Amino acid sequence: MIKRSIAAALLTGSIMSTQAQAETRLLRDPALSDNALAFAYAGDLWIAAADGSNPRRLTSHPGNERDPIFSPDGTMIAFTANYDGNDDVFVIDTAGGTPRRLTWHPGNDLAVDWTPDGKSVALTSARERDNGRSAQLYHVAIDGGLPQKVSQARIASGSYDENGRIFAAVPGGMAYNGLVGGSSGWRGYRGGSAPSIQLLDFAGKTATTIPGDRTTEFDPHWMGGQLYFLSDREDKVFNIFRYNPADGSLVKVSDETVWDIRRFDAHGGAIVYEAGGQLKRLDPATGAVAPLAITLNADLPQRQPQWKDLAEQIESAELSPSGKRVAITARGEVFTVPTDKGAVRNISQSAPVRDYTGIWSDDGSRIAYITDDGSAQTLVIEDQSGIEPVRRIPLGSDFYELVEWGDGGKHIVYSSNKLKLFAMNVASGVSWQIAESERRNGDFAVVISPKGRWLAYTTRGETYNAALHLYDLETRKSYPATGNFADITSPEFSKDGKLLFFAASTNAGPQQLGLDMSSQQQPYRAGLYAVVLEVDGKSPLAPVLADEEPEEADKEKDKSAKEKKDKGEAKDDAVKVEPVGLRNRTVALPLAEGAYGSLATEKDGALYYVELVQPGVATGPGSGQERARLMRFDFDEREAKPVGDGIVAVSTNREGDLLLLRKHDDALLTAKAGEKLEPEPVSLAGLKLLVDPAAEWRQIFGDVWRMEKAYFYAENMHGLDWDAVRVRYEPLLEHVGRREDLNELLVEMIAEMQVGHNRVGGGEVYESAAAKPGLLGADFRIENGRYRIARIFDGEQWNPFLAAPLAAPGVDVKQGDYILAINGRELGAADNIYAALAGTAGTQVTLTVANSPN
Repeated sequence: MIKRSIAAALLTGSIMSTQAQAETRLLRDPALSDNALAFAYAGDLWIAAADGSNPRRLTSHPGNERDPIFSPDGTMIAFTANYDGNDDVFVIDTAGGTPRRLTWHPGNDLAVDWTPDGKSVALTSARERDNGRSAQLYHVAIDGGLPQKVSQARIASGSYDENGRIFAAVPGGMAYNGLVGGSSGWRGYRGGSAPSIQLLDFAGKTATTIPGDRTTEFDPHWMGGQLYFLSDREDKVFNIFRYNPADGSLVKVSDETVWDIRRFDAHGGAIVYEAGGQLKRLDPATGAVAPLAITLNADLPQRQPQWKDLAEQIESAELSPSGKRVAITARGEVFTVPTDKGAVRNISQSAPVRDYTGIWSDDGSRIAYITDDGSAQTLVIEDQSGIEPVRRIPLGSDFYELVEWGDGGKHIVYSSNKLKLFAMNVASGVSWQIAESERRNGDFAVVISPKGRWLAYTTRGETYNAALHLYDLETRKSYPATGNFADITSPEFSKDGKLLFFAASTNAGPQQLGLDMSSQQQPYRAGLYAVVLEVDGKSPLAPVLADEEPEEADKEKDKSAKEKKDKGEAKDDAVKVEPVGLRNRTVALPLAEGAYGSLATEKDGALYYVELVQPGVATGPGSGQERARLMRFDFDEREAKPVGDGIVAVSTNREGDLLLLRKHDDALLTAKAGEKLEPEPVSLAGLKLLVDPAAEWRQIFGDVWRMEKAYFYAENMHGLDWDAVRVRYEPLLEHVGRREDLNELLVEMIAEMQVGHNRVGGGEVYESAAAKPGLLGADFRIENGRYRIARIFDGEQWNPFLAAPLAAPGVDVKQGDYILAINGRELGAADNIYAALAGTAGTQVTLTVANSPN
């Protein structure tokens, strides 16, 4: 079977209502003016009266729009939006209309405030960052032009006081960045990534840090000469605090005890904040809090059922015994796809639930897979036509994965998330445990002999190396094939069942425990080995004697073999495996060590394997697995030859006369086995599914909640009542308007676990990089009404993958020159040079350059 890991959406059994609720939740990023309230919902900006009444949509782009900020006079809103693959700054009139773009740099530009005169938007950008993870403060005029840097200080976000003199700056990113659009849920974090707010006086060149003992402070807003901000300094719940610069006093203003306050705004003596997806109005003078009842009857295109092409969402693929079809798991459904002629079949036909790891029976008449109804898992055995009645065998509430179905169709082997390997007697449905790993580092590698009965599998011990074992399915006994001195991968039987091949590495350590140093001159090296399973078996590398034999002797051998065949005495499965002494019957193939894996055996005995590109061997374009090679080792010639490029996985059908190949770009191909391959693509044109996104999101939510608990290292979940967490968060699913909203909700839910490096991302989120600007490799400043080159970067000529367009030989451009036009488009001080470079990444442009502005 060919497998890979993907970030794919899953299906569910319950359908979410699309009807408007009494109140809409998941309202984000509130902003206040004298008479209006703005906020974000489902990636769009909305505006309403100050009490939340009469809401209307301001923006409708499929990209993400967030963080609205009213201009000082309340007539415009600045915001951040991701339309072209990165965040940029936009402004829109509060009456509506088309947003006006102010930044085009391919790095992220984030709107944080207005200048007090309302003529410019303050933003943070890392476009000239020299080091660290932070950005710097810029101003961009609403009339256009190049953003002007205000300070060299490290600033991630912040806001000006009413006089525009003091800037309250958040100097760096937060560990719990899920509250500001990131992927990490790390509630209660205490450490170096917990920024304290600094009050910066750019004119006076002073900085005052608001004290905080490794607590996180962010989202500062000024009102009445005092600074309000969010902090988790008490009880690790984010609340609003007020700081008085005059006397340094600090007062807690809000009192949320369950939900974090994610964002807020302060204006005109009032505060509006968001907690638990609901907007609330707070009177800071009295502490009175009043929820705002806001109902949005929004058109949400992402919630509409729609047909999806699954060609790029394949989770696993297995060739049928005859090679006529491929069993494919994609997006929670099991399909079979013809390798030549025929139609795609949806075998599972169960979009409301998640199905996966489809595998074939020995004779190809049936398919087995696992289905998950959201609470437990069931093994399903179904006719390969997909229309006959199915057999269901409950497995339990753990998470399982099917591995192999063999031994003449008598046994199915599967594993669990608790590092246990099981076998099931298909006829009776009775299972038993084969083995258990001590350490988690990848899946069990399992293969059943084509001649039945014998199973090869790996387990991981204290060293984290995978040891190889041989298991007798009849006697239910296990025998060691290797020790744990080497890391074993990709076991594979020969088609006659007499040999067991595998790859083994004695330097796999740098890739264990998530500490991958393979790019630091520590390549992963493995050799290929063969185990002779019969005690009197012949080594595949035995010396070739080339002795003369009498012609009569050859005739007698042929006659004897024919007579046995006619009498039915010759049996292909007559393999006398002797599990004792396997180490002494192991031979190394005469190959240099390499990054080998994905072994498969051919009908005539040849061995196929993949030679992957070593991490760190090369960098830059063309250094990925497109250079991986499929190799074929011929035991007659005792040599290996490349037979395919860009192949990263290989498997065969039962007889070994047809190969299933997966390329580096995940394309599937088939090829007849032999010394020369002629691969043919497996058509995935019919691999489609009608998806109900709302139902899918509920399935994903349930899986995340269950898997976090099932795989978490602390069985008591750090003392957290995880059931109560689900009860609290699940009702918010009704208000999810797009996949980004679901990810955001999941980040906040897993943040309750208060653990780091626990992230959520991926899925069908909006992506577009069609207008990605190119860069010239230079810094600019405006002088004499023109763009002047302040610095030209040389690109480190010894680094072949750092481009320096203006420093290239033959380009007659110097530091101090003026760029008067790009592609014939004249540039002036009111223009943004990056707008002129929009869509030019990787293309050729023409510059009009002079040493004077004239």
